[in-house]
Amino acid sequence: MARRWSRLNYGYLRRLIEQSLEACSGFGARVEGKIEPIAGGLWHENYRFSVRGRNPAAADAEYGYILRLLEQSDDWQAGPEPRERLLREAETLQVLKRANFPHPTPEFICFVVDDASEVIGMIETAVPGVPLAAFKDRSTLRSISRAAASVHRIAVEEFRHLAASADRAEHVKARLGEVDGALFAEFPSAKATREWIQGNLPSGDGACLLHGDLLPQNLLWNWEASGRDEALVGIVDWEMASIGDPAYDLAIVTRGNRHVHGVKEGAKVLVEEYLAFGGRPISVTDVRVHELLLVLGWLEEAWREHQKPEAGGHGPDFYDNQLRSLHRRASGWVAR
Repeated sequence: MARRWSRLNYGYLRRLIEQSLEACSGFGARVEGKIEPIAGGLWHENYRFSVRGRNPAAADAEYGYILRLLEQSDDWQAGPEPRERLLREAETLQVLKRANFPHPTPEFICFVVDDASEVIGMIETAVPGVPLAAFKDRSTLRSISRAAASVHRIAVEEFRHLAASADRAEHVKARLGEVDGALFAEFPSAKATREWIQGNLPSGDGACLLHGDLLPQNLLWNWEASGRDEALVGIVDWEMASIGDPAYDLAIVTRGNRHVHGVKEGAKVLVEEYLAFGGRPISVTDVRVHELLLVLGWLEEAWREHQKPEAGGHGPDFYDNQLRSLHRRASGWVAR
């Protein structure tokens, strides 16, 4: 498994990369120059590198390559799910390539295995651009909306490897069913939220491909290709992809906040931009449903955490108040 010491042991990383590339049919290469650590996540350490001696028949990688290495040093990162997500992500990237998805995305090169032949990461091509996280204005929401609309238009038939909901309402019901029933007895706000969600289930069978994490750090602006407002945004980090309600992808961005990336009434603006780019027919209420489900999940996590002798993070009262506030806003929006 990946170790935190790999951040400092670049000899190990170099050997790992070169052995993995040599195992790829027709892809003999050596790491050239430094291996650069770049922004990672909860489940991965990420490194950018270049190679020499690359077979010309292999995938073009003008901007180099990325090593995505599983991080499983802590107990909460252990278990099979991170590795299973990695395997699914690799297949997702290959399907996107076959589907000629219009946005730049990484191209899967090969898996990375340890000395026990266990998959611990993968190598993919780097995507050029600057993360949208560097900016906070309406153009950011416009780019997120355009990316979401493009993802949601992809035919889902080839994505059989992904977790799938039959329709939008089933997606919501499944997420609601994941919440511990005891939470609704413990917190009146949770019970009221559940009732509101059940009364505002999305209609239609329009389940579609979801990226699952369309946050600005996963979207890359390439100004060299075009102007800021018209730049074709690259989309990376597909490990949370699934098939379900398109409103979920927008809720991951808005997260119940009044201001979203510096924009007042950001959820409303995001939905308007999304629809303007030809997105699926969804409403702000549909997004609120998934925002409430997110906060319910955070409340449950905090409630469990603060039953431990040494608890960390915000207490359940924090998320209880957040849930009450968002529930009031969601109910008020429907009333209007």
